[in-house]
Amino acid sequence: MASKAVATVNDETKTLAVVNNSVPSFLQERISADAGKGVSNLAEDNLVPLIYVLQAQSPQCNKRSPEYVQDAEAGSIWLRNSGLAAVNGEEGVIFQPCYFSKDWVEWVPRTAGGGYVGRHDDRPSEAVEKPDPQNPNKTNWTLPNGNTVVETRYHVGYVIQEDGSAFPYVIPMSSSGHTVSRGWMFLMNGKQMGGARAPSWACLYRLKTKERTNAAGTWFTWDVTDAGWVQTEAEYNRGADLNEAFASGSKKMDAETAEVSDPDVM
Repeated sequence: MASKAVATVNDETKTLAVVNNSVPSFLQERISADAGKGVSNLAEDNLVPLIYVLQAQSPQCNKRSPEYVQDAEAGSIWLRNSGLAAVNGEEGVIFQPCYFSKDWVEWVPRTAGGGYVGRHDDRPSEAVEKPDPQNPNKTNWTLPNGNTVVETRYHVGYVIQEDGSAFPYVIPMSSSGHTVSRGWMFLMNGKQMGGARAPSWACLYRLKTKERTNAAGTWFTWDVTDAGWVQTEAEYNRGADLNEAFASGSKKMDAETAEVSDPDVM
């Protein structure tokens, strides 16, 4: 029998059946016959959201901001568009990497209001390296329109929840995040079986956050450690399918959010 919940409507108490997550037997045949109907397969309708490490200045950490995310604080992990509370950075998430790419992301400088513009496959030929007006020890690749372009590395994969469910996400890493990304890639390249290098989706990693400090200030970045191999063929195939979806362009990543990007970006 399904469990029950009690709700009050117009001062009358009514019993409501809670949604049962089990799949009724009749659905298996009907879903097979009607597979894909009413669902868009267009890439622009299947944008994969991004994961961010929240910083002290991120509006998601400000309880007075309309963008506040439950439990968010500096160093938390934000699964954008999930509707879930922020993840404690000391606990982290389990991640199955499936695809990797690099782009040059165009930004409006913070001094001009800030904001994401778009992505370029390569660094635009008209970009010129100029000193950062806010940091004399840093340079930016600057376009004639005043915008900057930043090389960004993307790790695409699945966040694995405690109940075993998996959701696709993209992790952008720019500026100081490049060091983390390269170290992670070194771990991936070291994964071998029978003398063959394993594809990235054959393995799992725990992603936590750690604090870093330099002359410019203090911020949080990723901390990646090995979490072993996938345990089922279904998990392996899931990763291979996501790799193919991004390689073919049938799935793409969502736009970025300036307010929670690496503080060295702009």
